This record gives sequence, C-alpha cells and structure tokens, in this order.
Amino acid sequence: MIKFILTACLTLLGSLALSGCIAVFSVRRRLAKAMVKFLNSRKWYENLNLAKKIGWPDFFEALLRAENGEPISRPFGSPVHRFDLHQIHFVTGYYSRKPLDDHIPVDTSVVLGPRAKRPLTLEIPILLGAMSYGNSFSIPTKFALARAVNLAGTGFNSGNGPFLQEIKDRVDRYILQLPRGFWSRHESILKQAQLIEIGLGHAAWASAPIRIKGYKLTPDFAQRIGTIPGLDLLIDTHLPKAEHDDLAGFVRYLKSVTGGVPVAFKFGATHYLEKELEIMAEAGADMIAFDGSEGGTHGSPPIFQDHTGLPFFPALCRAARFFEKNGLKGRVSLVVGGGLVNPGDFLKCLALGADAVFIGTAATLLITHTQVTKSIPWEPPTELLFFGGKDVQKFDPNLGGDHLYHYLQSCVREMVELTRLLGKDSLRKVDREDLVALDSLYAEMAGINCHMENETERTGIF
Repeated sequence: MIKFILTACLTLLGSLALSGCIAVFSVRRRLAKAMVKFLNSRKWYENLNLAKKIGWPDFFEALLRAENGEPISRPFGSPVHRFDLHQIHFVTGYYSRKPLDDHIPVDTSVVLGPRAKRPLTLEIPILLGAMSYGNSFSIPTKFALARAVNLAGTGFNSGNGPFLQEIKDRVDRYILQLPRGFWSRHESILKQAQLIEIGLGHAAWASAPIRIKGYKLTPDFAQRIGTIPGLDLLIDTHLPKAEHDDLAGFVRYLKSVTGGVPVAFKFGATHYLEKELEIMAEAGADMIAFDGSEGGTHGSPPIFQDHTGLPFFPALCRAARFFEKNGLKGRVSLVVGGGLVNPGDFLKCLALGADAVFIGTAATLLITHTQVTKSIPWEPPTELLFFGGKDVQKFDPNLGGDHLYHYLQSCVREMVELTRLLGKDSLRKVDREDLVALDSLYAEMAGINCHMENETERTGIF
C-alpha cells in the first residue's frame, strides 16, 4: 500500500511538473509573438527613436527636474569619460629590454612630502580619497575604510566632515582634511594628523558652496562639529578669511603646530591648473592632490559634473610638465585621482609623473561586495553606506574592510608583476620611457612615443 501511495504521489508530481513546463513554454511562445509584433510596430520605432535621441540617463534626469523645479543631485560623479587610458600601453621586451629576475623584490613604497620635517611613508602608492562622515558616509562605513587602509599600509583621509577620534585610533597614517568650514581647527586635533590636507574642493563640486541640510545635523554630528542640531550648515566657497588671505602664513602655522608633517592642497583640476599649482607651491605645499572631471562625489548637480573642470588625463600631463619645469619633482608630491579603478591605470599615472593615486567611488562599491544583497533589490547599495541609510545596521565593517584590502592587495601585486616585466625594481622607477601611445593625440599630450608613427617609420608602409 505504501509503495502504491508513493508511486501515485511521484506520478502526480511529475504530471504537475510537466504541465508547468508546458505552461511555461506556452507563455514564452505567447510572449515571443507579442514581442515580435511590438518590435515591428510603429509605436516601438517611435520609442526607440526617442531613446536614441535623448538617451535614457538624460531622459530620467529631465523627469527629476520636472518634478519640482529644484536642482537635482547625482551620486558618484559624471558618467562621461572623455579620455581612455587604454590608448596608452606599456613597453615590455624580451631581448631589447630584459625583465627583472623573479628573486629580486620590487619596492612599492612611496614618500609623501619628502622635504617636510616629518614626511609620510606609505607601503603602497594607492590612497583613499576624502570621504566624510555625516554629509556622506556612516560610522560603520568609515570603520570599514579605516580597516582596509591599515591592513594595506596606506593613508586614510578624514574627508571634510568632523574629526572622528574613534577612527583616528584605528589607523596609523591619518590624513586630516581641513574643509572650507570652521571645524577641525583645534590644535589638539591638528597634532594627531600624519598629513594635513587643505580641502579647497573637488572636481564634481568645484569651489561651489555646500549646504549640509539640517536633518543631517543629528545631536552626535552637531556636537562633533560644534554647532546646533537641526540647523543647516554651510561650507563656504573659500577657506575662512584669515586662512584665505594669508595662505603661506596658514601653511607655516600648520607645520609649526604639527611638528612638521606634510601640508597638502586638494582641489579639482581646471583650465587654470598651472596658475593654481603655482600659488599652492609658493604657499609652501609639500603635496598637491587633485582629481579630474571624472572624479566622484556623494552628490552634486550634474551640470557641475558634466560641464566643468578639466578631464583627468590632460590634467595629469599638464601638472607633470609643470612640476618638471619648475623643479618640483622629487620635492613636492603629486597625487591624482578621478575615475580610476584598475591597476594598469594606476601604474600609468605613476609613469606619467604622479607619485601616488587615490580612489573613491571604487572603494565605496567594493566594501559592499557580498553584502550588497542586504539592501537590493528593494533598496540601492548606498543605503548600506550613507549616513542615515535604511540598512546601515546590516553592514559588517570588518567584512567590508577585508574586501577592500584584498582589492588593494591584488592591484599592487599586478602592478609589481608588470613593473618586473619592465625590468625595474621599484614602482617609482616606472616613467614615460616605459609607455607608448596608440594614438598621436595621446602621444603629444603625454610626451611619449606613438606606436603607429614608429611602426610606419620602420616599415615604410602607408
């Protein structure tokens, strides 16, 4: 009897499964017929033409603008990349240039602010960009970033938010960014930094004022900054008046208070790049950092992101020439960022003249990694990371920090292997002679050889 019942049940389940498959196939056939009919309709042609004419991103942003007439804010920065570093390759060889033997180690360290009394040494030439608490990220997110940089032996940037003692206690190389606001100026805070970065702005915001909405000014956040909870907070266009009017004096003051740690400037590259660099160098900068127009942000108007600033590649090339022409190379550190993600591009930046690079958007996405399922599909991953996010409590900062550390570790190992192929024993020794351009425009801008020109000259073709 039991055997009969089991056989009957299995037969029934099989029949149901078969019926389900037939139903699915039937539905698929109907959907396919409907889709073919729709694709051949004039309605679809009109929609396709609209999508091609406007583009879905622009269309959706237009809808947001139509909602209430307010400026909109786009997270993570501009999707527009006007230059492609894949147009530049490294020059490896077999007999023409001998690769480095496997047993010879490759040095990955970098010294920031070499002429400072207390220069900052990093184990790798990749830093995290300025990402602040409160206006941008939550405390758990900051914990994850701190864990990653400490494991990797690189620098942690405070961002333009309030000083967080609990974060400072977790990192060995703390970069304190001084915003255009009034906070983080107390000498007890300044003395804890291993590098001071004067934050003039970044590419996605330029020098525009930033208003932190009152709802973000929680009692904890307000107490850390020293203001009233619930009151809007303004980051002005310029540094506070005394600092702005006597920039060189302000730099000397910072070096005196901190015992000589490097003092840096951070800004977004513009067409007036060389003039900006000249002013900062004359003020006594030990390091200058900038991002190109591809740089990320917590959120800013798309008109800033897409229509202002100088793209990353020409900005780096122009800055490198300025440093060499004015004898700043080896004396003042150059650190650059803006849309960088992969180790090949990191190493190209070093070859083109940068001492180190910084990443932002990539880092924030990488710390979510396997945890992204804690928010999607109902909420975006930012709800795990941003201050006030719905899923912040679900985020594991230790796991997030480990994933970002593994990424940094992987990138540096790849950079080491390529440097070995170039026959060099230090990332710092990779230079423009190790590069070749696939496009004459890139070759001219970077001051490197062009592959096609050399090939044409050698073979006599074309």
